[in-house]
Amino acid sequence: TVLIAIMTILASSAAFAFPARRAFVGCRYPSISTATRARCAVNCKPRHRFYHSSTSLLVHNDSNNAANNIDNEEKRKAYLAVGSNMGDTYQNIANALSSLQSNGSIKLLQTSFLRTTAPMYVTDQPNFLNGAVQVETSLPPFELLSAIKQVENDLGRDLSGNSQRYGPRPVDLDILLYDGYDVTTSEGTAAETIGENDLQPNALVMHQPSEKLIIPHPRMQEREFVLAPMMDLEMGGDGNEINHPVLNKSMKELLMMLIKNNAQDCNSDDDGEEEYPPAHRVLPLPRGRMLVFNETIIQGILNVTPDSFSDGGKFSKSVEDALAQALQMEKGGAGIIDIGGESTRPGAEAVGIEEELRRVLPIIERIREESDVPISIDTRNARVAQAAIEAGADIVNDVSGGTHDPEMLASVASMGVPMILMHMRGNPKTMQALTNYTKNDGVLSGVVMELMARSKAAEAAGIPRWLQVLDPGIGFAKDVDGNLSLIKGAGVIRDNCGNMPFLFGPSRKGFIGKVTGETDPAERDFGTIAACLVSIENKEEIRDACNILRVHNVKAVKQAVLTYEAIQKAKME
Repeated sequence: TVLIAIMTILASSAAFAFPARRAFVGCRYPSISTATRARCAVNCKPRHRFYHSSTSLLVHNDSNNAANNIDNEEKRKAYLAVGSNMGDTYQNIANALSSLQSNGSIKLLQTSFLRTTAPMYVTDQPNFLNGAVQVETSLPPFELLSAIKQVENDLGRDLSGNSQRYGPRPVDLDILLYDGYDVTTSEGTAAETIGENDLQPNALVMHQPSEKLIIPHPRMQEREFVLAPMMDLEMGGDGNEINHPVLNKSMKELLMMLIKNNAQDCNSDDDGEEEYPPAHRVLPLPRGRMLVFNETIIQGILNVTPDSFSDGGKFSKSVEDALAQALQMEKGGAGIIDIGGESTRPGAEAVGIEEELRRVLPIIERIREESDVPISIDTRNARVAQAAIEAGADIVNDVSGGTHDPEMLASVASMGVPMILMHMRGNPKTMQALTNYTKNDGVLSGVVMELMARSKAAEAAGIPRWLQVLDPGIGFAKDVDGNLSLIKGAGVIRDNCGNMPFLFGPSRKGFIGKVTGETDPAERDFGTIAACLVSIENKEEIRDACNILRVHNVKAVKQAVLTYEAIQKAKME
């Protein structure tokens, strides 16, 4: 309530000066030097009114574009909120971002994760898909707003003013934050020339109600569906906080305050109903489908290889047998069926692409005749990945993290599907000779560093973070102690990887046999369950952690996870 009141004052009083991060947005500076005023006055419009204090400048403009004095050739960074609740919501957002970048003046730098959220203000409408992005642009704020409105119009949003406010919309883009100038020196005195000023991240503060543009966005601090994605960007960026230039708080601080206030409101509600339904992170899939991380997702393993380490090629000879196993895993609780046509057990030889295609395509096509269960294709080869997606698969699962085939990342990016990036050194034949993580570069830090390098490479290739899942590669280029350390340190890995979605695949692996003495992989399901439960244990400070468990015995692990998570959520009364 206090935060909303502050922003209300902003909207009603043009002469109010905030004790905020310093920003430069205008042309008149009553308290700074004549030289500075003269440099800025070149582009000043006669009806612009700017208000300055020692710590911030608030801009108010009754007519024309107050921000056109920003050099169009100079690159600025901005944060945008993105959302949709009509039609194929993810495709709407993807199309909007693609259109926004089409003329070269706006470049997408990074994305948050995506969440499905209940509508605010007008609640009788479908849930929204929401996220946030960081962009770099040469456009000043009003031109950026104009570009956004053009994209919204092109994608079918009614901007006539006759549509219901806060009602359904195919796409919704809002400017949240925008870079601005600091107008004082490090000693706190006014800079003599504009050229001496430093461009400050997210520092622009401006008020332009006649053009419906206020920066920072006046309601962002009351919206979890904005603050949670912004915290994603804060955690996944360069390590620096993203600070609100008026409220002087990071995105994490604002989000924690909002969650606390919402919890207090719910506790004081007489009818006991949950007034603020939780937002759930999602992984978009083809054909408008989504994986929702409201619980741990179980990925069932279906190897159609003759030399699988666990099932000995049980499902490689008959498509109908493989289909029956896939449907049985789906019935047992699998949210994904992972199909692989090349064994990646330690020491395995590579399989030719044509042979891999011969193995995997018939079962993908057969499953699609019977079920719409999400399918991941376990492959290191771009040709196989593309053919599998065309046959009906949804996700590419690459044990090499995109390092085996130089075309893989670009191919996945062009298809616009999610990708699981696993950590591995070498290849299946050589990886167990590459388990030497040094004292200064231990297995936890080594895996984090190398995984994040693959994530950034995928992002640079055009696979946004909201389409990425990371896998620490249990059993791949790790010895027994390394595998145990990775599972015990799962929360540390997740925390140091910006709370990315994680897949853990300890199922029936050799380290369980070493610990238990069990030589038959098919008899290691009890050890598998223990490893799975430890890997999804979550620190309280990590919100909405997203987990996928890749296992052979789907039903057993699903039951164990459901019980474990119910215990974790139970109240100690």
